[in-house]
Amino acid sequence: MSDTGASDPRSFYCKTIPDDFNLRLDEQAALGDAGRRVLEAMRALSATIRIDLVGDDPATIYLNIENGCMSAAERASNPPFIRLIQDDATLRWLMRETDGSLTALLGALAGLGGEMKLTRKRMLDLESVAGLIRFEITGDDGFALLTHFGTGVMPAEPDAVIRMSKDSYAAMRSGRVDPQTAFLDDSIQTEGDLQKIMQVAFAVVAPD
Repeated sequence: MSDTGASDPRSFYCKTIPDDFNLRLDEQAALGDAGRRVLEAMRALSATIRIDLVGDDPATIYLNIENGCMSAAERASNPPFIRLIQDDATLRWLMRETDGSLTALLGALAGLGGEMKLTRKRMLDLESVAGLIRFEITGDDGFALLTHFGTGVMPAEPDAVIRMSKDSYAAMRSGRVDPQTAFLDDSIQTEGDLQKIMQVAFAVVAPD
């Protein structure tokens, strides 16, 4: 992550995140014939992610994806299929922990240890969740990230909550612990609509 992206929230979402996203597309293209099927699925994606910053410097940023390439703008090119709402504490955590990768963050929250490739099918699966989920990391310097899936009206209260400690998140992010184990030993705690939680998990960890 660049120093500018690490210190400036707008640069983080307007430059660091799109640069990393587009680098993943270039890496997939570099695989040649071995990566062609997934590359075509990534390039078939035209979608928008909405970012709402609600802290000291409020802003709305749209991450538009056209033919698999991401750019930041003040207007949405498509109805946003994901909306991320974050305060200052959440933003600081994301800037510090995600290495500028939005897909890695979404993947890790659903139990994926590595990068998540955003294809058209995965976008449609996430859009179909059609609900508001609150992701919480507990403990000192914890955070809460509200994520609305789908193009409908966002409800006033979350449909579900996913809660875990920083250590549990780190273990899942590194791949040391798989999601099923984390659920069984209560490292991941949930409230509300479990079906929507499972929809997100299945959409993220499904084969590319």
